[in-house]
Amino acid sequence: MNMHISLHAIRSLSLAAGISLATTAVAVAQPSRATIGTGPAGTAYHQIGTTVSAAIQDALGIPSTARPFGGTSQYIPMLHRGEITMGINSALDSSEAYMGQGAYDQRLTDIRALTLISRSPYAFYARTESGKTTVADLKGEHIITQYRAIASFNQVNAAILATAGLTPDDVDGETVAGIPDATRALVEDRVVASASVLGIPALREADASISGGLRVLGLGDNEDALKEVAGFSATTLNPGPAFVGITEPTRVAQFDVFMNVGASMSEDDAYALVKAIHESWGAMQENLPMLRAVADDQLASPNFSHPYHDGAIRYFKEIGLWSDEHQARQDELLAG
Repeated sequence: MNMHISLHAIRSLSLAAGISLATTAVAVAQPSRATIGTGPAGTAYHQIGTTVSAAIQDALGIPSTARPFGGTSQYIPMLHRGEITMGINSALDSSEAYMGQGAYDQRLTDIRALTLISRSPYAFYARTESGKTTVADLKGEHIITQYRAIASFNQVNAAILATAGLTPDDVDGETVAGIPDATRALVEDRVVASASVLGIPALREADASISGGLRVLGLGDNEDALKEVAGFSATTLNPGPAFVGITEPTRVAQFDVFMNVGASMSEDDAYALVKAIHESWGAMQENLPMLRAVADDQLASPNFSHPYHDGAIRYFKEIGLWSDEHQARQDELLAG
């Protein structure tokens, strides 16, 4: 064997090795850890965050945790500043933050969508023994209408009342910190009705603790009122084990929920995260039924009001989920 290797050959081998190492580094680039901002323990967002966190940890082999906050209004500015990896926000909350509307007095233009994560049913509910069955029955009643920690839902509650021709002035409204406080107020019989995402543990506990249980209140006839709120529509829930308080087919509101990140996140990190979520989607749906309303080919929703992250776009293009319609909407949002 010739033991003499030319300097040119050594340089060539070194260059080739460098290219190989660089290629490998790009292929495995991913975040070193992930923290997901969620609502309080027992809420839908915390359930989702815990499920996604476990999937990311398994898929990427990195520490991943769900961090509960009092409400989404608290951590969405942290996403904007890049102080937290991810956060779960409704389409409405995301849109208002990006546009500087509602509870946000300045534009948080560095909010980016990573993926659609769920479509959550949301409704007012009351004690079954109250005899209330629809939103129209709330006229003049003492109910929860506003949340300090989830300011965007105040608009939602007003829109739900509007389906029955009511305004917040037509009820005796009360403001509480968030969903847990609203549920507690109903359990303690301090209000006639509260509103919440349905299917969460807190409602199951409330239903079990109240004589006669809970009754979810159906929407009024003017469902077009929901279209005034970004990401909201109406759906029918049927009786079944997934939701307490549904004794017959009931029309309720539903809204799109996004997993968000900050624009400062690297393209590779965002790509790795959305890839892990997409490839784990079937297993996550098995573990958490509320995720089953969104199929894996619907994660790149064309109905969005804040921009997607470039890393997510790169991945969705690779798997054929990013269309010209998506790109036109993305360009419109970034131009605005």
